[in-house]
Amino acid sequence: MTKHVTVSTDTETELASIARMLTYIRDSARALGAQTVEYCVEMALQAVADELRDRQELALADLERRNHVLQ
Repeated sequence: MTKHVTVSTDTETELASIARMLTYIRDSARALGAQTVEYCVEMALQAVADELRDRQELALADLERRNHVLQ
């Protein structure tokens, strides 16, 4: 179970790093007036946020299922 938590944490850390990079790129595109690039990067940033949210929801559902089995 510890290995699963570590892998999950590593993945979330990596996704957070991607989000930071995308935020920097989006802000740079905005400063340059590159609206199409800004839009595309904003969509990528939203996809990362969705991925993080989905992983958290899945982890919570798994935890609830395990707790129910233990009861």
